[in-house]
Amino acid sequence: MEQTKILGVAMWLTLVCPTLQITINAEKEPVYLWPMPKSVVWGKISRPIPLSPMFQIVAPNHKNLQNAVSRYSRLVFTDHWFPIESSSAYDLHTSDPTVMPPLEQLNIRVQDLDADLQHGVDESYTLTIPAGGEANLTARTAWGAMRGLETFSQLLRRGSDASVCPIIIPRPVKIFDGPLYPHRGILLDTGRNFYTVKDILRTIRAMSYNKLNVFHWHITDSQSFPLDLPSEPALAQKGAYSSAMRYSQRDVRDIVEYGRNHGVRVVPEIDTPGHSASWAEAYPDIVACAGMFWWNPNSSWSDRLASEPGAGQLNPLNPKTFEVVRNVVDDVASLFPEDFFHAGSDEVVPGCWKTDPAIQKFVAKGGTLDQLLEKFVSTTHPYITSRNKTAVYWEDVLLDDTVKVRPEILPRETTILQTWNNGPNNTKLITAAGYRAIVSSADFFLFGLWPRRVAGQR
Repeated sequence: MEQTKILGVAMWLTLVCPTLQITINAEKEPVYLWPMPKSVVWGKISRPIPLSPMFQIVAPNHKNLQNAVSRYSRLVFTDHWFPIESSSAYDLHTSDPTVMPPLEQLNIRVQDLDADLQHGVDESYTLTIPAGGEANLTARTAWGAMRGLETFSQLLRRGSDASVCPIIIPRPVKIFDGPLYPHRGILLDTGRNFYTVKDILRTIRAMSYNKLNVFHWHITDSQSFPLDLPSEPALAQKGAYSSAMRYSQRDVRDIVEYGRNHGVRVVPEIDTPGHSASWAEAYPDIVACAGMFWWNPNSSWSDRLASEPGAGQLNPLNPKTFEVVRNVVDDVASLFPEDFFHAGSDEVVPGCWKTDPAIQKFVAKGGTLDQLLEKFVSTTHPYITSRNKTAVYWEDVLLDDTVKVRPEILPRETTILQTWNNGPNNTKLITAAGYRAIVSSADFFLFGLWPRRVAGQR
């Protein structure tokens, strides 16, 4: 497998970043950081020092970085960890003459303040806390500086005698870190289960504490269409669970900006052509098998209309389908500054399309369902790339057993495939075919509620 083609790893609810090799001076007990940096080097003689009550962080003028500085300036005095096992790195003897004056300042230096928060941006940093004097954090970009701020905050803990020294930090230490993968994400599904904006912001905040950088927002699904779009207002008006369970354009802007303030990209997913029963509330004519029961348990699993309750797939033979999809793509692309646009394309079920009379005639004349999916993807892919976006699809679009497209339909330079089935095997197939891959194997990373398998069901 080509290492360079693996963009990253993503979890459906939560993910632990890969643990990297750590270098620690043998004379020093480790300090536990999360995720573990690439390199932690201690000085030969060290003592922790108190954090000054007047401690300040000095950083260059960058909107999102300044927001992070304000946040961490509060956190260093309020949020602290307590180790299960003691470490000599935090042994503070106030009568010891080697104890230095308190740490007064952390200086941040950024080489490229113009680097935007997009895939592949440099997130490396170097954090130095010397034996004496001020601490320094250097990074190529503001986003790397944010990662360094998180590491700095994790070094702090409350002293054993809060009246003498409420907060202490070990020194001297030099830490270097940078991500193994440029894409480290969490997927949150708001199509099946609505989450408030407050819940989403809390999730993004927790991601930043773990140095995760991609919030994959699976916005819509068969169950609901909760996103208000100016060109297609009926989709949310009729397709959301309720008027209270919708995301306004202002909500989206707030979530995107909150993500940037935490170094987290927000990648939107509008799942098509499958998982789109909710579109039928506004446009019943463009959705095949809408309103039909998803699966008769007395029939074969291969005869199902959907892989879960909520049958409905967009119909590529109806020209209105592409008019609506084009409007949706344009609106979503305008709302999200992110370079990636996730277009879904997983679990396209043959039984659903076969219920439509027009598709029945198409097949009777020698057409195939693969050709139908190819028509949809080849038509809508340019909608995405014309907005200077890279199209992301679930692996099914290329690897599904029953309905898939040929590789020539998916340009490798503008397409990324995300794996979720068959462990690492599908990742190997995707990279061998020349595509970049995001790994989110359901065998390891999927947390959710799934219906119990019925006897005899594959």
